[in-house]
Amino acid sequence: MEPNYFGSMDIHSRLSFAPLVDAWAKTATEGRPGTRKLYQNLLDRIKRHPELLEPIEDISLLKEHEEWVDMLMATLFPVTYSDQEDIYGVGIPFGHEVIYSSSRFRELFLDESGSLNRIPEEIANQHLQIEKCASAYKMILSQLYGHKIDGTITSILKVPNPETGLVNYYELDLDTTFIKVRPMGDLPDITGFDQCCNMADILHHEKLLNAFPLNRFRFEGITIVRIKNVTHREVINSIKNILLEQHDFGDTEVFYQLEKQIQTLIGIHNVRMGITPFFRVNDHQLVVEQFTHHSLLLKSVNNHAGEDSICKVFQELFKETDQPLLLSAIDDVWLNRYPLLQGIADQGYKSAAFFPLKSNGKLIGVLTLVHEEADKLQHQHLAEAMESIPLFVLAMEKAAETLDNEVDKVIKQHFTAVQNSVEWKFTEAALQFIAAKAKGAKAKIEPIVFEHVFPLYGAIDIRNSSIERNNAIQLDLLEQLKQAGEVVRLAQAKTKMPLLEEVAYRIEKYSYNVSNILFSGDEVLIDHFLRNEVVELFEHLRVLLPEIATAVEAYFKQIDPSIRLRVHHRHDFEESITLINQELSRFIDTEQEIAQRIYPHYFERFVTDGVDFNMYIGQSITPDKPFDTFYLKNLKMWQITTLTKAAQLAHQLQLRMSNPLKTTQRILAHSIPISISFRTAERKFDVDGAYNIRYEIIKKRIDKVHVKGSNERLTQPGKLAIVFSQSKEAAEYLDYIEFLQNQRLLLHDLEQLELEELQGVVGLKALRVSINMDTEDKPLKDGQPEVIEIAQN
Repeated sequence: MEPNYFGSMDIHSRLSFAPLVDAWAKTATEGRPGTRKLYQNLLDRIKRHPELLEPIEDISLLKEHEEWVDMLMATLFPVTYSDQEDIYGVGIPFGHEVIYSSSRFRELFLDESGSLNRIPEEIANQHLQIEKCASAYKMILSQLYGHKIDGTITSILKVPNPETGLVNYYELDLDTTFIKVRPMGDLPDITGFDQCCNMADILHHEKLLNAFPLNRFRFEGITIVRIKNVTHREVINSIKNILLEQHDFGDTEVFYQLEKQIQTLIGIHNVRMGITPFFRVNDHQLVVEQFTHHSLLLKSVNNHAGEDSICKVFQELFKETDQPLLLSAIDDVWLNRYPLLQGIADQGYKSAAFFPLKSNGKLIGVLTLVHEEADKLQHQHLAEAMESIPLFVLAMEKAAETLDNEVDKVIKQHFTAVQNSVEWKFTEAALQFIAAKAKGAKAKIEPIVFEHVFPLYGAIDIRNSSIERNNAIQLDLLEQLKQAGEVVRLAQAKTKMPLLEEVAYRIEKYSYNVSNILFSGDEVLIDHFLRNEVVELFEHLRVLLPEIATAVEAYFKQIDPSIRLRVHHRHDFEESITLINQELSRFIDTEQEIAQRIYPHYFERFVTDGVDFNMYIGQSITPDKPFDTFYLKNLKMWQITTLTKAAQLAHQLQLRMSNPLKTTQRILAHSIPISISFRTAERKFDVDGAYNIRYEIIKKRIDKVHVKGSNERLTQPGKLAIVFSQSKEAAEYLDYIEFLQNQRLLLHDLEQLELEELQGVVGLKALRVSINMDTEDKPLKDGQPEVIEIAQN
């Protein structure tokens, strides 16, 4: 008997072939005819060696019956098992001594004497104790108490590979089919115990473990050991766990864990791994320093142009394929074909493989494997690594999502919602801010500046909107005062009250004031009078004089109960304003989508009493697309055409207005490029620099500018005014006007005007032309239109 210690408890076990022979006997009786004959023949022969049917204390007996032992083992391991490739063996129950094994088992786990010592004892004990204990209790409960226990426990052993120095993973399965349990004394009473249904229940049943000391049982038979190399499966699981748990894809510790797992996966020591993310943040392709510490491709690149070049090369390389690129030997042929490989070669690597990391068909990164020896990486190594690629893709997607959220958070905190055309600049600033914070530095947002951009400005104003608003207020006040006066006169006819005379006097006085010029002070005074004194008086009269209650009710029905004022005309005016603003905004936004396709630019629109917009176009805003004045001319053509059509739309809207309003249109021509910067406090772009501010001053002051030598406003309903200061600006817009006249959008009454001096601004001139409001007119087909020029002296 061999005592095998489990913690402080020993397990008594003996080698015995009797359980196996009993299985032969059962098969010889119940099996198929051919099988019965085979096993009956074995039984008849084994009975001639009774010493093999008893428990064996001295295993040297096996040497005398080596042939018989091989025959016994042959019934356990069929011909489908390979002695050279499969890992299996037979040992004493719960012991370390192996009595039979395959060649592969001996090679991996046995020393020259046949002892199991290739696995360090502490590793073996650590992994096998739990399985031994659970298996022993399972046999006790099933064989001696008739309990059915489901499940098995398998162990995973990590065994160093002596050739590569890498860790291999092996799954150990202990088959206890041919072990019999015998109690050494009376069986413990388990009445009242909760019945265990599976192996996990056994190990968590403290009461059961205390009632069954294993040294009160003896185990006789053989243990069948089956071992599988599960390195690939375990490494994939390890990579999955590392990638799913990591919070920072650029973390050095995480990276080296992954590199070690990849080495184990492909079975090559000293292979180096690199990961190069090609993140798209807010739909802009970016190379993020925070995540490129371990990029072999970018290690020798120190500028954005080189990073972009590498990104574009791999985008093109893996555009049509998801398969990795293997360079078993990096030679001059490959270097000439892909110069970017020079950076890999300069690091001393002579063999490389590149795996595309794709999400929804788009390349989001490249995983690189390299080795210092040529021809070290081969196709079979790529095949081993391929199963891990989806895990790296998931990790890249997670990292990209995290980065995207961080960037959005910074943009919302420090900027505001930004347009696609300039979003890349805000994203770049946010990434620099995040990277600085990650390094522990005192982070601050870098200024957002676009230099050398061309401004385009256009405005559609509602003509005399302030006057129209005041007229609406006056009409509402006059009508309310008139109706209030009628109610007061009715009351005076029914009763004599001095207060009624005083109120009637004030109503008459206020009506006179409103009919002439309504000053803001008078408006406040009259509002207070109508909202408070008149309402209180009428509430009293409704009760005191029931005969005029109908008139009082009619008065109250004509006023807004929330503010106690009549607002009919103001409501009509605001509805008209809102209609114009909404329709013009919708029209300009739709047209702006077309303009962005001409050349991406920054566009902002403002709505007050009308709509005005700023456009800025230049190479600094769209660095990925070469800028040319051709695009600028196209956008100027869009500018003048859009304003003309917007005016026609506003004219058509008059039919839908209770208070028809007219619009004026103006453009400021400015041919000199300026710089704009984002004002964080105001969360908007503004011109940058003292000289550039002149443009902003002119833009704000030309709204009410007059024609020189007259009281006539430049901007007039139904006309388009273009303000300029240089003759070349006028010449360019004259060409556009001529074209729109040909298209029947503009009329043939072009004026060239000089404008009055403004504070700090002199020498302004303007072109003014009427807009054709008859939208059914067709373009001229023949001949050139007449251009009328009126010089203002």
